[in-house]
Amino acid sequence: MPPARSSNKNKYIAAVLLLLLISMSAYAYLMPTKAPAIETGTILVLPVQLATGSTDSQWNPYAAMDVLINQLNVGVSYPLLQTEDIINIISLISNDHLSQAVDIKQLMAVSGAGLVIESRITSANNQYQLAFTLHQQHHTEAGVVNASSIEQAILATSSLITQQLNPQHNPQHNKTATQYHSRYSTPLLFSAMTQLQLGDTKAAEQHLSKLIHSTPDNLVAMRLLASIQLQQHQYEQLNTTLIAAIDQATHQQDERELARLRLLLAQSYTETDRIEQALGVLTIAKTNAAKVKDWLTLGYISQLAGMINQRIGRNDKAREQFKKAIEYHQMMNYPIGQTQALNELAELEVIEFNYPQAYRYINRSYEQVAHRGLDNLEKSTFKIMTKIENKMQHR
Repeated sequence: MPPARSSNKNKYIAAVLLLLLISMSAYAYLMPTKAPAIETGTILVLPVQLATGSTDSQWNPYAAMDVLINQLNVGVSYPLLQTEDIINIISLISNDHLSQAVDIKQLMAVSGAGLVIESRITSANNQYQLAFTLHQQHHTEAGVVNASSIEQAILATSSLITQQLNPQHNPQHNKTATQYHSRYSTPLLFSAMTQLQLGDTKAAEQHLSKLIHSTPDNLVAMRLLASIQLQQHQYEQLNTTLIAAIDQATHQQDERELARLRLLLAQSYTETDRIEQALGVLTIAKTNAAKVKDWLTLGYISQLAGMINQRIGRNDKAREQFKKAIEYHQMMNYPIGQTQALNELAELEVIEFNYPQAYRYINRSYEQVAHRGLDNLEKSTFKIMTKIENKMQHR
């Protein structure tokens, strides 16, 4: 009966092939419907839109954004832009820093963010709903969370996003929202920051001074006041503000704020010709920033160190610092910082008559400007490029 065995064998093979074909068809059908995994990259959280009618003064768009940023446990693959960095970036492309009607694609280009988190909280019948959207370069996902309070809505949302971005994260290790009180929750600080965005420095300064008088441990308020004083060359007042702020930040063991406060102090020393003191302060600031992996601040610290070294003729050291600045900004995929450091490098090479190398740097810079739409840096970058081209033609 060999023919019968052969027939059964053929039927078995045909059945297996048919099953395999069905499986492959199902797989091919399911693949396009499955949301792609979120790529690694910098995360930018937009100010949270609040349409709740809540009278709780601790919540405003910045405070809610700040808490959401703080609650995310996304691992090293997803560096987080901090609250003020985000506000400053939005200001480059939009006159309304609180509006979420910004061009997401443009925002991603200018910031270098791989993921933008947009969210809105509404309320009804003593319940809060947080609707969020995760914007990637070629994909968008949305979700909704319901909770009994704004705080719980943010906590639940951060947990959901954390689990999606970092599946290995143990939910039991989540932070609790009550462990973190945002410094941006104070109405006076929110008003001051709004005034700063509108260009009313005097009103902002008044709000900040009043807040610091009543709440002397608010480091954000102290640093913003110091920034205004530096801008206005009020060096004596600035020194007083920074000494108090650094003392307070040391007491609070806030490494991120210590790094940013010391960067301001170094800028002040640089402007008042206390060069060696400035370099010493920057060395300490680097240690503070490195402890919390604040790559953006490390980039700006290196940029200032490069500029100071160039100013006193230490060009090799300056070149090294500018290159470090580029590396730090690359870790955040931050095109603005990369462009600024590349421009500094190009100008340094011009001083040393290395025109071909200078042209290579300025070309890299201009590619960033053109590709990312960095309008604020286009004029200065093109000016350096023109200068280099003229130098090369008249060699």
